[in-house]
Amino acid sequence: MLKRNILEIHVLVLAFMLVVWYFPTNFNFLIWNVFLAIVPFDLALRIRATKSTRWLKWGLTAAWVVFFPNTMYMVTDFSHLSSIGTGLMTETQFFNYAILASGVLMGMLFGMSSAHAVAIAYFGEKKSLQTLAFYAGLSLLSAFGIYLGRFLRLNSWELVTDMHGVLTQVAQAFTTHSLVFVVSFGALQLAILLMYHVLRKM
Repeated sequence: MLKRNILEIHVLVLAFMLVVWYFPTNFNFLIWNVFLAIVPFDLALRIRATKSTRWLKWGLTAAWVVFFPNTMYMVTDFSHLSSIGTGLMTETQFFNYAILASGVLMGMLFGMSSAHAVAIAYFGEKKSLQTLAFYAGLSLLSAFGIYLGRFLRLNSWELVTDMHGVLTQVAQAFTTHSLVFVVSFGALQLAILLMYHVLRKM
């Protein structure tokens, strides 16, 4: 049943990508962004399924942390609404709004689901304080990753292709501008993750 659900999720993602690619919109970048957002989701499923090999689990978790900001990064994609106007007046705006909102919400759901899966894999259902600390740390780290992606245009893949360049830019990114962004978006993510965590327990 689980494998079937996972397959269905990937089919839905592929269908969304085909719609974005085939129909004229201003948001073709959603294809790449949604792809990057599903990577941590897949990694989280693997982390949850890994029981015996500690090093494999830690390695997958490190990769997941690197790619996780790509999920919540999609919240900032709403800034692209300016390209079609902020009013809901025309049929073109209806369609573009629906496409953009679908991509953003898809990315966020992948983020919330993957964070929940990783938290459960490490802390179980009952260790609330550890889970809260995990979500708080993840939210701040992810917010900084979003800042690097949005303002410095860095990508998770570049940690593999140009690690030295990435580390140099990261070292220069600690400014008042980045601090306000990280605190604001860190708080936003923490609220979203905690709400999702509580809802999943109902």
